[in-house]
Amino acid sequence: MNTIPGICPIFQFKNSPNSGALRSHNLTENMITTLISAAILANAVTAPMSDLDGAADVRIMRIYDDKLYVVGRFERANRKLANNIAVWDGTSWSTLGRGVDGVVHDICKVGKDIYVCGEFSYVDKGASNEGTPANRIAKWDGTKWSALHARPVDREIYALATDGKSLFIGGNFTKINDETETRGVAKYDGTKFVAIDGQFDRAVMSMTWLNGKLYAGGIFSTYGDDECNKVAVWDGNTWAEAGNGGLSGSVTRLTNDGTSVYASGKFQVEGSNGIAKFDGAKWTSFAKTNGETRDISFNDGTFGIAGSFTKINGKDSHQLAVLKGSTLLTTPEILYSVHQCVVPFKGSYIVGGKYGDVQAEGIGGVLKWGGKSSLEDYAIINP
Repeated sequence: MNTIPGICPIFQFKNSPNSGALRSHNLTENMITTLISAAILANAVTAPMSDLDGAADVRIMRIYDDKLYVVGRFERANRKLANNIAVWDGTSWSTLGRGVDGVVHDICKVGKDIYVCGEFSYVDKGASNEGTPANRIAKWDGTKWSALHARPVDREIYALATDGKSLFIGGNFTKINDETETRGVAKYDGTKFVAIDGQFDRAVMSMTWLNGKLYAGGIFSTYGDDECNKVAVWDGNTWAEAGNGGLSGSVTRLTNDGTSVYASGKFQVEGSNGIAKFDGAKWTSFAKTNGETRDISFNDGTFGIAGSFTKINGKDSHQLAVLKGSTLLTTPEILYSVHQCVVPFKGSYIVGGKYGDVQAEGIGGVLKWGGKSSLEDYAIINP
């Protein structure tokens, strides 16, 4: 492998026996040098370099107790086995035991416990530990991992949410506890899984809890015998379509700001792609983009938006944007990268995604962005 001239040898080109790899990917040395030089400078001041394998795929980030939890598909954090979940405190990375042995789709905190769901079969599995069986969902109590049931569901779990006491799960499953039928949704009360009258025809992909109601979004189009387009709401007794007609296409993420519900996905609202806002009665356009939106997060009065767009509200912005009131922060293009989520955290914006094809060894799946529309404002802080 060849290093870039003038750059610290820790950054090397993957799958690149010579500099032709740069030309074949239409990447310039100046572009990579700019990105990596900023990363070295930032990390020299803020934290020691840490390594997440270059093929990392960071999908979801959540802030709990002033720490950033990062989940998806990756192996190590600070050279320690992390297995798909790691924690950033603003200075350094840590692990939750040995994590889980497959990709993580979502994470949720209930009380003092951290729950994760995904495509895994074991928790805390390592070279000297065979791990504990945990079928698609598990709990971290601050010290150790545990399974919730021998066979909690029969198919995929994609989404988690909480009312502050119980955990709600959403996915493509049809049974819980290997016997009770419920399609797409269920509740875990801390002891057992219980059905909440799930009758969705297709998968629930995301959920959020607001003002005593559970909102579920996904790729479903009916609930039982009735049409229910992509977003439904549960009041504790019954399910209903959220808004008159729901949304026109798939929903990938739901969040709320304490007053309204927001949805990202592949749909149009008021004639435009982007982010949809639900006030409890109707859907309106919150942000307009020229492509699909993948994720929306809310923290400290700020919305983070990620997707496949290149424009938002008429301004150039490549896959990412931040909205705080009337202020819109846009981002520059990093070639051959996939941004999947962004959250404000301790004065910066933490960006998660897939950056292996940027060709710089060590970029991994997490970047720090200062909020300016320039490559120099990015730094590497991968787990």
